[in-house]
Amino acid sequence: MRTPIDLRRADMRARIATIAWLLIAPAILAIAACSSESGAGMPTYKHNTKPSRVFALAVRIDNAPGPFASLHGTMQYDIANSACLPPADFFSGVQTTPISTFLPISLKRTGEGRYEGEIALDGLVDDDYFGRGVCRFKAVGPSVSLRATGAAGETRFVVRLDAEAVEAEATKTKYYWRGGYPRDPRVEDFPDHGLDSPDDFLEPLRDELFSVTIQSSKVNP
Repeated sequence: MRTPIDLRRADMRARIATIAWLLIAPAILAIAACSSESGAGMPTYKHNTKPSRVFALAVRIDNAPGPFASLHGTMQYDIANSACLPPADFFSGVQTTPISTFLPISLKRTGEGRYEGEIALDGLVDDDYFGRGVCRFKAVGPSVSLRATGAAGETRFVVRLDAEAVEAEATKTKYYWRGGYPRDPRVEDFPDHGLDSPDDFLEPLRDELFSVTIQSSKVNP
């Protein structure tokens, strides 16, 4: 049976706990608000409707091991000045707002194993998206991913071109082992980025390769 003293002690502990909560609650809410700033409320970045640095992108597949029914192209841009982003996460110190943005590249088939599209190095508009100053976008470059049918588990054959190579109107060829088509025998959804030369493969595999070439050329305004 609880005595009056016990009841008074319990009441005092409850009052102390209530006062402590009233004192620390604002701090907890403030911390949570700071923490939620990073990565919260992602804005929609503005597309440049009149880009001046436009390039045609040509993709060519040679000695294909089979059809590629799924082609997915993206153009990557990074925010170059991270100071324009919301603060890093309060607890981890990690910047959770993505600095990279990917715009789709529309690739049109122009022939057997031939595709074309357009990209813009100035495809996004610099602006104050987070209320912390103007974010400046830097083009990273285009990449194209090819799959046999697009089904889950199939190998993704990837070819990339960096922005400097795009501007230089360069050509890049990557070589891939045909045995990884349509699926790698060891790894599901394997991202195969290929090698730069047939000589980079073991000699027994050099007759079992196909290639993907990506080339850029300036589009005159």
